[in-house]
Amino acid sequence: MVDATVTIVGGGVHGVHLAVRLLEADLVARDRLRVVEPDGLLGGFRRKCSQCGVTELRSPFVHHVARDPFSLRDFARSRGREDELVASQVGADRPTVSLFFDHADAVCDRHDLESLVVEATATDVQDAGDHVRIETTAGTLSTAWCLLAVGHDRSYAFPEWAEELPTKAPVTHVWERGFDPETIDETASVGIVGGGITAAQLATTLAQPGREVTLFARSPFQVETLEASTDWMHFSGALEALRELPPASQDRARRVAEARRDGSMPPYAFRRLRRALEGDSLSLERSEIAAATEAGGTVVVTCRDGTAYVLDELVCATGFDTPYDGTLFRAIRSDSNLATGYRGAPVLDDEALRWCRTDGTPSRVVVSGAATQQVLGPFARNVVGARRVGSLVLEELESVLSPEASAGG
Repeated sequence: MVDATVTIVGGGVHGVHLAVRLLEADLVARDRLRVVEPDGLLGGFRRKCSQCGVTELRSPFVHHVARDPFSLRDFARSRGREDELVASQVGADRPTVSLFFDHADAVCDRHDLESLVVEATATDVQDAGDHVRIETTAGTLSTAWCLLAVGHDRSYAFPEWAEELPTKAPVTHVWERGFDPETIDETASVGIVGGGITAAQLATTLAQPGREVTLFARSPFQVETLEASTDWMHFSGALEALRELPPASQDRARRVAEARRDGSMPPYAFRRLRRALEGDSLSLERSEIAAATEAGGTVVVTCRDGTAYVLDELVCATGFDTPYDGTLFRAIRSDSNLATGYRGAPVLDDEALRWCRTDGTPSRVVVSGAATQQVLGPFARNVVGARRVGSLVLEELESVLSPEASAGG
């Protein structure tokens, strides 16, 4: 007998929104729903915002974890916090990070989501036909349905020269769990590698009097309000063209990559970066780093134009690697009857996001987040992607679950 009707792997924005949607639709009884998450609800997203100094979100206030699109706006108005809805040049106002998380925490508290959390890391997911087995650091779980919402799962992109450095070198990735900008010495010489929104936000956060910060950005800055055209945000015509291509294919991957403006930053982040560059604490190096060497607790980087820097800290803000190469996805691929395609992308049913088996039948594993980008396009990883998945999941589970089934297993 299965332990739960639905188990959500991941307690980030996607996992929380899915849990809220399931509970509000009365599709799953509370005691038959679980969320597997080692860092607390929204812990990973909260940490990332802190790590790069985000003060306001890029997405509009209608993108959040609750079901009602205007829930966050109403939350702000009821508490006299309308000033935390920041004006946007395109579309609706954007919430501050503080407002976003306060609203999200209120939603979690209202549904007592914390009581559903299994504090563990999922290490494997196995399709067993009429149920799904989930291996975790707290033991094996059995569930009728598994909703996989794990994001990039620590699959970060590093420059080649960074991967060749010894572990003792003071080089890290901005998304590493141990990175905390507040622990960097006020007089340190810091290098930041990257030219997108994360690098810009981190650079402006660290550029304080007394600290020397160098931003290594080899390409011209790309200034874009959103990560992709709003055509993709409406999940209509652009997606129809995407789905005409073979599932989990190189062609789909290429179409999404061309549509997503990776490495871009919105106008407000660019303005802040430009002001910081006009000061004394932040400088810009346009030549690409060619080599790096550890030297007595520092790292010496040499650029292609021959310029060299001695840095106390070097932080890579170089984005994510493929979302299919995290620890969990690699484990699933190693011994599974679930089908994968180009670079390990899961073969998903375009309508329900169910992971298909190698025989073509849909499994009881439903995927959310960045790993659905070949179905939902470049906004799949964003908050709006979570909301779209929520609608698709509800539609699918309504057809297979009944109150009697979710109450009794």
